[in-house]
Amino acid sequence: MHLNKTLLLLAAIMIFTACVKEKTSPGTPCPDDPTPYNYTFDALTGTFGGQQLPYRVAYIGDVAGGGSRMAIYLHGGTSRGTDNEAQLSEPAVDSIARYLARQTNPSVFIVPQCPTGGNWDSPRMRGAIRMLLQSYLDSGFVDADKVYVLGGSMGGTGTWNLLSAFPRLFAAGMPCAGNPSRASVDSVALTPVYTVMGTADNIMSIPAVDTFLVQLDSLGATYLIDIEQGWTHQQTCIESYTSARLNWIFSHVKR
Repeated sequence: MHLNKTLLLLAAIMIFTACVKEKTSPGTPCPDDPTPYNYTFDALTGTFGGQQLPYRVAYIGDVAGGGSRMAIYLHGGTSRGTDNEAQLSEPAVDSIARYLARQTNPSVFIVPQCPTGGNWDSPRMRGAIRMLLQSYLDSGFVDADKVYVLGGSMGGTGTWNLLSAFPRLFAAGMPCAGNPSRASVDSVALTPVYTVMGTADNIMSIPAVDTFLVQLDSLGATYLIDIEQGWTHQQTCIESYTSARLNWIFSHVKR
């Protein structure tokens, strides 16, 4: 499915409106930036490879000028559904959007919603996400060398697996509180990765990530890992997206 370029460009003009129906400031304030920002997320739904996928998209800066970077955030399991709203309640969305709003580079920020009972790891969902991103790449105003994937919990695992399934698509990835055990080390090694885990996380296993990273080492991969003492699973999903970490992610350009 290809999105209508004219409609996208018109939507881009609407960014940073003071107060509109689709405005959102979800979750708690970004830990290192309490400044209020106004940004809008348009509510859209598309069918990609036979999979209906609701998603939100924010156009930050002059994306119509071309060369925009594109980021996609994959939510955790509790935000699944069809309302196209629950995924915006995750504080990570606010942290990432605030970060992008502070930058001089224009950005397209996409936040899809996984259907009830679905999983980012299924081939059908991976294919839908790939086609969704391609529809924006085909628009002509997104830089194909500046595409980024981030996610927490189920979305963290989904991030590992998107990096595995499409190794030459992303400039960098940030899986938080995720499990890489089903990802291909050879494929993931082609993309810089920053992962964050918490020692009090009783859902995702640090040893599973450590084992995977040892294999990445053997391939000379570029990655960083932060293991936060005392962080629970929920805390890791909320507090990982600091400016310092996002600086590292968005500093990468695909070569």
